[in-house]
Amino acid sequence: MVKIMKHWEKKANGWVFLSHSSKDYESVKLVRNYLEDNGFSALMFYLKCLEDKDKEDFVQNIIKWEIESRNIFVLCNSEGAKSSDWVMKEFEYVKTLENKIIKEIDMETFKYKKATALSVLDTLINNATLYFIYHSDNKEIVIKIYDFLNIKGFKILKNYSNTTSNTNNKKSENFASAIEEASEQGTILIFLSKKVLDSKWFWTEKEIALDTNNKNFIIPIVLDDVEIDEFSAFKNSEYIVTLNSYSYEQEDNLIKIENMINKVVRDKKRLAE
Repeated sequence: MVKIMKHWEKKANGWVFLSHSSKDYESVKLVRNYLEDNGFSALMFYLKCLEDKDKEDFVQNIIKWEIESRNIFVLCNSEGAKSSDWVMKEFEYVKTLENKIIKEIDMETFKYKKATALSVLDTLINNATLYFIYHSDNKEIVIKIYDFLNIKGFKILKNYSNTTSNTNNKKSENFASAIEEASEQGTILIFLSKKVLDSKWFWTEKEIALDTNNKNFIIPIVLDDVEIDEFSAFKNSEYIVTLNSYSYEQEDNLIKIENMINKVVRDKKRLAE
């Protein structure tokens, strides 16, 4: 089940679209409650107006817009769902969209083994965690990225890492523990800039991150005109995100980071299968 993560600021507040048959409504309410108990905003509804054929095109557009707006899609699969044209249309549509996290719950299993069925969501909840490694002089930029990702539903370390601060052993242990936790249950983002080149604490955190089992899934984010070659440990990474210093706040840059996180989540899942 979901692991308790002591280092995180708050539970995930990801936006979930629950695709389900009206025949499973009562069971799906329990799925929704489980997600909401873990901080997710889960949308489930039965639209009475779906019965009105004259409104079908309009309603279908609303549903598509809602699927597009939410970063997570959960299919509550059952015999009823398979025979529902609306559910199948929703599922086919979300598969045409890039960088959506898609999960499927077997509602037949859910009737008898709730914990087994819900374990699919536990992976989702645990993977929605992030740890930031960066230089304190880049804090203003990082906070903008933090705010964007927080709205998107990611859990982030409760205290902003300050890679230039004086540290003691207890603080070092806390950082090491948090990095290990993020590596196992989420994603580490490491922000590369000119400032970090001379930061002893930055390199300490970097080495801790590179000593984890999931070191290949770290996302290096290049903030300014440093060359990735100056960071030999990351130059061959397939998850590099390069941002233009004059446009950190532009939404397309922020979306690039979100998309890369989702790619890491999918790749880690495939590796675990």
